[in-house]
Amino acid sequence: MVNKRFPLKGTFELTGRCNLQCNMCYVRVNEQAIKKSGKKERTASEWIQMAEQIADAGTLSLLLTGGEVTLRSDFCEIYEAIAKMGFITTVYTNATNITDKVMSVFEKYPPQVIGVTMYGASPDTYQKICGSAEGYYRFLTGLSRLKELPSILETRTTLVKGNVSDYQAMKTFVEREFGPKQVLHVSAHVYKAVRNGICSPEKERLDAVENCSFFYSWLNNLKDLIENKKVPINKLIDIQKLQTTEQELKRRTLGGDGGYLFQNCGAGIDEFFISWAGDMYACGMLPVGCTHPFETGFRDAWENLPAQYPKTKINNRCRNCSLMPFCESCPAYRMVETGEWDGIPSYACEKAAYLKELLEPLFEETRNFS
Repeated sequence: MVNKRFPLKGTFELTGRCNLQCNMCYVRVNEQAIKKSGKKERTASEWIQMAEQIADAGTLSLLLTGGEVTLRSDFCEIYEAIAKMGFITTVYTNATNITDKVMSVFEKYPPQVIGVTMYGASPDTYQKICGSAEGYYRFLTGLSRLKELPSILETRTTLVKGNVSDYQAMKTFVEREFGPKQVLHVSAHVYKAVRNGICSPEKERLDAVENCSFFYSWLNNLKDLIENKKVPINKLIDIQKLQTTEQELKRRTLGGDGGYLFQNCGAGIDEFFISWAGDMYACGMLPVGCTHPFETGFRDAWENLPAQYPKTKINNRCRNCSLMPFCESCPAYRMVETGEWDGIPSYACEKAAYLKELLEPLFEETRNFS
């Protein structure tokens, strides 16, 4: 698989700085952290030259993210130059800094997709999560401006302790703004800080049971209805689909030892991530294992990326674990959580145990229809 690599999709993390102070952010840095790291943000001309290199290498889609990308005074210069190169471009923003200048360049060269992060449904929640009640009103203003563009606008949120109670209000807001078919993209994946990040995100995340209870609440409701014999399972759910889900889970494997570390995903195979400091990783979640495209050139950095990671080695506990089909961990997640490529992240174990508890009774019920 590693011999069939092609850099189809890329991410430029233009900055790690942000105008909001979200405690659950795993990449946010400030000037002090940047100075302490001994690194520096890359200049506009460097990013533009790098974009030219990845275009020559065949990259088709490019995500610009941060931090908050629009915080850079030269963002418009970088964005306009990149837009002219013909990439399928996505921009991630918190929408609190959508100035006339930013809108002007977006109107001239609309991104294919704009992902806007919403942190809560009130000034109080923004104060609690982001340290800025004003951020809520700035978000509303920025969103109203971005709505005028022909871009696909995606509203995203990460649920943590401080805003989970706002979920329904955020969902209602998105439906009111964009129509009932618009989806609020929700994540509860909160990772420990990487690459000199100054926050402690793990303190903000929902505990494993809360996480699964929220995201799989529909399974809980099904389980209760079935166990209490209120409604037959075949009246509640697509039996064939649930049976297929069980089969797919049982086929899930950890991969063989000795292969490419990220053989089960696209990291370093058809996608890459370049950090604000100019280091290239297979995945943006990674704290270690990088090449240096600004020094060696992109093609050399891309070719040498797999060599930065050890060969796959799965510990026996995970290999033989009954929870493996329900586990969402990957090498990058294990490294972030434990500091080891084959570490055992307890948070993932707790989530897998709860998910198995929800799904196994449903799988058992479907066998009556086989």
